[in-house]
Amino acid sequence: MHRWIVGLFLSVGGCVMAMNVISESALALDHDNLDPNRPIAIEDAYAIPEGEMGVEGGVRFNDRRRGRTQATFQPQIIYGAFRNTQIEIQGDLFTDPQTVVGANKSGDLHLGLLYNFNTETLRLPAFAVRVEADLPTGVNSRGVDTQMTGIMTRSFDRWRLHVNAGYTVLGSPQGQERPGTYRAIVAVSYPFGYPMRFRETVIASLYTRQSDLRGQSNHTGIEMGVRHQFTSRVVLDAGIGTEFLGPADRAALQGTVGVSVGF
Repeated sequence: MHRWIVGLFLSVGGCVMAMNVISESALALDHDNLDPNRPIAIEDAYAIPEGEMGVEGGVRFNDRRRGRTQATFQPQIIYGAFRNTQIEIQGDLFTDPQTVVGANKSGDLHLGLLYNFNTETLRLPAFAVRVEADLPTGVNSRGVDTQMTGIMTRSFDRWRLHVNAGYTVLGSPQGQERPGTYRAIVAVSYPFGYPMRFRETVIASLYTRQSDLRGQSNHTGIEMGVRHQFTSRVVLDAGIGTEFLGPADRAALQGTVGVSVGF
């Protein structure tokens, strides 16, 4: 791994220690609640409680089989605007912004809304839908890109099954970019150490997503991650994965380290 990636990871670690002195007025965060890229690309069907807010940040690296290794800084704000509804503001920043293809360009303003339809019952899984828009505020970005994702969460004893399926529409495809791409992810999560200790949740996923460029095969891979309850208001996360099928520049090794703070 390149030295500058290690430096980014250490910087996040320093921020985590600083966050431990945030005022006691912050509300609790639940490490069992999964958000996209915290720490892997899967989420559950539940929104943050009404009136609560979370600030999340992470560094993600992608060591590609062909091409330069890329790192991404991912700051995000989430807010429980209404019951079962959360809104999000995010803006990913890439280390090599001129080479980014697909919907999410470096510096784009990302707006999202997650709505949970129901709480899981003995017979019915929990369902949610996410709608998103990427505004063209970033490098080489044109048009408003939109996304929709269906989300399901189902519990089996202490195990939880998560299924995400979504589609992205590019407002103004450039060059060989596809006008739209689909993605599907299946994951399981488990409260590690339960019932003696309940501070970690481990997650493993299998995913496939359509490539950003025409004529290339799907990116298909696996990821594993853990979320750790550092304090009642701070959750740490880390994940790692690889892509075993896909185009020549697919990820040989990818990973994330991040932190979420509740207010």
